[in-house]
Amino acid sequence: MCRHKSAFSTRTKSNETNIIKSKSADILIPNQLIHEYVWEHLDKWYHKTAVICFDTTKSYTFGEIYHKSVALAGVLRNKFQLNKGDTVAVVLPNVPDFPIVFLGTIQAGLVVTTVNPYYTPDEIAAQLADSNSKLIFTINELVPVINKCTKILRRSIPTVLASDNVPNECIKLSELCDTRNSEIADFLNPDDVALLPYSSGTTGLSKGVQLTHKNVVSNLYQMSSPDFVVNLETRSNFQDVIPVFLPLFHIYGMVGIFLNFFAKGCKLIMVPTFVGPQFIKILQLYQPTLLFAVPQMIVTILNNPKIKYDNLKSIRTIISAAAPLGASAVDEFNKKCKNRINLLQMYGMTETSPLTLMQTAKLQNGAKVGGSGFVIPNTEVKIISISDNSTALGPNQSGELVVRGPQNMKGYHNNPTATKKTIRNNWLRTGDISYYDEDQHFFITDRLKELIKVKGFQVAPAELEEILKSHPSVEDAAVVGIPHPVQGEAPKAFVVLKKEVRPELLKEFW
Repeated sequence: MCRHKSAFSTRTKSNETNIIKSKSADILIPNQLIHEYVWEHLDKWYHKTAVICFDTTKSYTFGEIYHKSVALAGVLRNKFQLNKGDTVAVVLPNVPDFPIVFLGTIQAGLVVTTVNPYYTPDEIAAQLADSNSKLIFTINELVPVINKCTKILRRSIPTVLASDNVPNECIKLSELCDTRNSEIADFLNPDDVALLPYSSGTTGLSKGVQLTHKNVVSNLYQMSSPDFVVNLETRSNFQDVIPVFLPLFHIYGMVGIFLNFFAKGCKLIMVPTFVGPQFIKILQLYQPTLLFAVPQMIVTILNNPKIKYDNLKSIRTIISAAAPLGASAVDEFNKKCKNRINLLQMYGMTETSPLTLMQTAKLQNGAKVGGSGFVIPNTEVKIISISDNSTALGPNQSGELVVRGPQNMKGYHNNPTATKKTIRNNWLRTGDISYYDEDQHFFITDRLKELIKVKGFQVAPAELEEILKSHPSVEDAAVVGIPHPVQGEAPKAFVVLKKEVRPELLKEFW
């Protein structure tokens, strides 16, 4: 199904020192569109269940999603008269209709901007305005919020609902997907922008991140390289099962989970929120084989006495991302699960589509406690000095992580100033403090803008927080910098206690 036959590799020649390339060989990345990648092997799992809703048990097969999304693409172009490059806002929780909406929009040659459905009307309105969204997909429960947004914007926006009950002023999604007016845009180029998620990046305020088809497809191939792939091949008698707790409006859920594993024929269980009792029921009903998490989910697993290894034993691998997972949590998890479940971490950001670093059980020293892993294929990274922003540092020296690869964003929407600050000579500044060891395993230690400068030295709050949380009386901790007449700044800690402890004992421990 791929019309774009050319392919590309991104390994570049450079005389710079201390540039770290992937331990894995570069892979040839076809010059595909996102939907071409997704549907390339559709015939292998056409009749298998693609998504099922945990709350309602509503489900779709891969074949159903293909036909409905193609039908929707034709309607978006013809009925709504949307043009190539127009932006459509997807304001949806994790529902089984998300793939239809997402793929239908992209196949029409339009740009998807995913919006956090839990945002306030002012926040949603700001994103709708900045992205100039021409259409909104949402659910019935959010119509009052959307109505407030359109009042703020002082303009009406056609609204399509992925719901059974639809008010008169809205349009029912299912009616748009049953038409025979099927059409996939044939005028698209892999360099066209496909996604416009919003991120604070390294400069504070939320900005639209322009991700092209090529950016996203490159990252999907990088995730699927032999050294980093975690799913097993979908066969007639086997299908990996993945609960989707993480929000699909976020790049991690959208690309790292949905697009990545939908394209491989895995079954996705759509779950709007993550709570302990619900998690146990999912484990019992669906026996998931892969789990994608954030650190707080791992903490929930550790702290909930009802979640035992016997509940988790269907899972081969759990991958944690979005924030570093502390060494103590990793140790506790491995003890609880008897070292029988691979607990891996990875690192990325919206601006890198998202993946850059990943742990792997397939390479030597590929899953170090507290680490974020190795550089993925077709990618180069370096650690630059915080003091001069240019010198590339060697092993075990902390600095800012910068990335170069085909997954790097095109730029920030309508914000050339922020783009220039973030991308220089094709290197993307992450704003994250990191170092790598002798094995080229990377460790993310903090955010650049959160560093505390004590007597001229950079102090990472996350490191102090980890020390405090290792105290038996401390449940959680947060460290910030406060002005100090002698030191310039001094760290101040806020702690949540498991049990009473005298402050002086914590100070001595710290």
